[in-house]
Amino acid sequence: MRLLNLRIALFGQRRDKTGRRVAQRRVWPRWVRPAATATAALGAVLVVFVGWLAWKDGWADRQAAAALDQFVFATADAGLAVEEILVEGRLHTPRESILSAVDAHRGTPLLSIDPGTVKERLEGLPWIRSAAVERQLPGTLFIRLVERRPMAVWQRRGQLVLIDEQGRELGDEGIEYFPRLPFIVGEDAHTVAAEMVAMLAAEPSLRGRVVSAVRVGGRRWNLQLDNGIEVRLPEERAPEAWAEVASLDRSQKLLSRQVTVVDLRDPSRISLRRARDTGTGQVGKKDRDA
Repeated sequence: MRLLNLRIALFGQRRDKTGRRVAQRRVWPRWVRPAATATAALGAVLVVFVGWLAWKDGWADRQAAAALDQFVFATADAGLAVEEILVEGRLHTPRESILSAVDAHRGTPLLSIDPGTVKERLEGLPWIRSAAVERQLPGTLFIRLVERRPMAVWQRRGQLVLIDEQGRELGDEGIEYFPRLPFIVGEDAHTVAAEMVAMLAAEPSLRGRVVSAVRVGGRRWNLQLDNGIEVRLPEERAPEAWAEVASLDRSQKLLSRQVTVVDLRDPSRISLRRARDTGTGQVGKKDRDA
């Protein structure tokens, strides 16, 4: 009987003095709250740790990349695929070089082509100064090129290459199409070729008569003319010396004389070497002013 009364006291409802039931708040043991807090903290740590492992292993990146690839290929199936590649401004760049830089073919998803990457590859080609690349929906890749202009043919160590105004090598392909370009020789000739070409262009009457320009000692130029005469320019004030040669040729037919060398290295006079013997002549100040 006592055991039964004890059970009723433990599990029964509490009542007040009037006999009404009183809600009894459940009392948890003291160890429950710290245990629950620790469990929640451990769960958060596990979530972070698992996420970190996935990031470190690249799983998340691979999943994102795979989803993106699926999306891009789905757009190709929907009609956003390469149907044509339009190129504007190409004159000398080989077609194969452009296609290799684009790295795409008919049916390639248009959205898989990164215009910035293609632009960088194109501008790495010898002939191309700048490139603009656009994706034109639904299926066109448009490329606008600005090519470099060949300025001279450079001979270095027995090899011939085209160079532009900045001295950049353009290769030897198509070099036969530029027979009128200046021909320069010398290890460092390409670095100062633009100045030399501008100097020649300043005297149109003689510009077409220069067969080659040889860089001497990295300091000055020797010009070979079409009649075999060699014009030795000084290290300094070369444009002024060349202009003086042109003036003397107009007034005294200097370059029609029977000479092999016109030497302007001495600023006070022009020395001439005659063709038939080893003797030399001079054109001094008075002769120049005549």
